[in-house]
Amino acid sequence: MTSLPTNNYEGNDTAMFRSCMVQSRHSGNGSNHFLPSRGTEKAERKFSMSLSTPQQSKEANKDSFVKTVWEIGSIDTLPNAANIFPLERSRVSVNGGVSPNTIGQRIVDCLKDLSITIVSKRRYNLVAESLDCDVRFNIKLYKEKYDCDDVSSSEGYRVMVELQKRSGCSINFVQIARTILQMAESGKYNRHYEEDILPPCGSPLSPPPNKQAIEDPLALALMRYRSSIEMEEENVSSLFLDLKRTTASIRSNQMDLSLLGMEELVSLTSMHISSNSTALFVAKLVLGNDAVDSTDDSLDLNGLIKSFVSVDICDEEDVKDYTFFGGYVNKMHYYALTVLANSMHVVWSSHGGGFGYLQQILCADGWLKKKHGLLPTLIDKLAHSEKRPHDAYQVMRCLNIVFQVSSPKVNLKAMEWGAPSAIYSARDIGRSCHSLLERESELAMRSSINAIYGTMIATEGALVTCVA
Repeated sequence: MTSLPTNNYEGNDTAMFRSCMVQSRHSGNGSNHFLPSRGTEKAERKFSMSLSTPQQSKEANKDSFVKTVWEIGSIDTLPNAANIFPLERSRVSVNGGVSPNTIGQRIVDCLKDLSITIVSKRRYNLVAESLDCDVRFNIKLYKEKYDCDDVSSSEGYRVMVELQKRSGCSINFVQIARTILQMAESGKYNRHYEEDILPPCGSPLSPPPNKQAIEDPLALALMRYRSSIEMEEENVSSLFLDLKRTTASIRSNQMDLSLLGMEELVSLTSMHISSNSTALFVAKLVLGNDAVDSTDDSLDLNGLIKSFVSVDICDEEDVKDYTFFGGYVNKMHYYALTVLANSMHVVWSSHGGGFGYLQQILCADGWLKKKHGLLPTLIDKLAHSEKRPHDAYQVMRCLNIVFQVSSPKVNLKAMEWGAPSAIYSARDIGRSCHSLLERESELAMRSSINAIYGTMIATEGALVTCVA
């Protein structure tokens, strides 16, 4: 990914999105005020007018977000590198009299481009983490004395940037460190590093190619038969045994073994790693599949993933990022969200009737229950986007599929539970510190506008037909 898509639909679309957001905020009693009904003509008329009001569009273009900064101070406030021993090899000295604040801003912008989360910032020390790359590291700034002809550069001191791996994969850390140090030194970096570091991203969502064929029972049966033949070639029984071992590892009391099992499940649901047929088979088990024996409790992938997704990490007092147990819970929660998002994308892009299958799944109680349903749980997690933008990114991937499926029942519930305002806030946070969250939020805004507006038109048309 070399560049982010430009936001060229910020006019009437954003004004419409804000109208949806306002309506959702005022629906606290559980009723949907935007629905066409005899008692809500005024609210409906107000909503319709707000879609094309020029003043609304102008105000929408004035969207502001807080840019992430790293205020360090002058070079005199930095610790002297001569007093630090030993120094890591992953370091660089910045010549040219560049100020610490300028270097800090370069680093923060690079972390945003790479979608690496900033855990904490304290003067000259920053802690960052990438769960996709499984690495956490420190970024420290020092002042270093050197011989120079220009004595005006703070009496011969320059800034040294050091990266220190705290935990995780050393290979991924080397790639990340090379990119950040290059950005800190010159203000730019080679974009192919970004492509190596970021997780693979598909193209913007589009309707499945077999959407029209879904209504044909014969065509659907033929596609399912072909899918079963493909899975027979890959030996379903062997895959099923592997999944049993994977779920047993996830349920293990040993945290490292449990993490390995969840990472394996992430790989199995990724079309960039597993074959399409394997990923589709596992994805349907994660989302729920009647073809699997329900009496086999050892392979309840749906309940297992839901239990980790439903954990509210930000409300847990005993879960801290700097403890091993805290890191374990955070990773398991993130991996579970990734598995859920991967599974929804795999089924959506499948050629075996994934569209109708997803509609059936999303309209079930497991998604639409107000207290323990997955849809309200995912929307609530967007409230913590500032602290956990990586989680919000995976949540947004799920919501993109939800609105692409565009079930009227699901759209109304999402509106009632405040999805538009949550997506809008997460988009601003993504603009500030997480490029992947920004991209997915832009897609979610666009798809939610189309879905909600389509639901309104369909509901209004049905009402007119009933009255006639």
